[in-house]
Amino acid sequence: MPATPLHCSVVYVINRWKERLSLPGLLVSSMVPDLEIPTLFLMTGGLQDRLVLHSLLGAGTLCMFLSVLLTVFFYPHVVSFFFKLDRKKVEKKCRLSITLILSCVIGGLSHVFIDSMTHEFNPVFYPIVKESFDTFVLTNDLALATAIVRYVLIGLLILFFVDEIRRGTKDFWMRMLVG
Repeated sequence: MPATPLHCSVVYVINRWKERLSLPGLLVSSMVPDLEIPTLFLMTGGLQDRLVLHSLLGAGTLCMFLSVLLTVFFYPHVVSFFFKLDRKKVEKKCRLSITLILSCVIGGLSHVFIDSMTHEFNPVFYPIVKESFDTFVLTNDLALATAIVRYVLIGLLILFFVDEIRRGTKDFWMRMLVG
């Protein structure tokens, strides 16, 4: 499975394609589905680790709702504290808006799509269909599929970091985390 932060690679591509989208919303929502993994693991004794937030319906509703809350109320404080950014500027980019909501839906859906290429169990259509949707799994070898996706995502992330460094180190973290 791709490590959770690697999901950000795809939303950087999406944000470059559609710059009007909220980068903070995309970043947060691309990682929120993995919040259910420890919760479900503990609740089911390890029998289940991915379900609602890893489905299309869950990404478009519950994931979006959680992502909007985290982006508006939590992200500005954390990012400004750890990366020494101007909190007011970050808060301005994290305001509740239709664009933020749409960005959170897109980020959550991107997570579901990426995971559907690398996991043995993909509850993409949960709760309508409880069976796994494995059409996007790249190979019959999950370890190989995971390695392919992981290295592509790492490569993309490196490209974005290098491109932003090439633009200069001034406001680097603001560009990478806020847009």
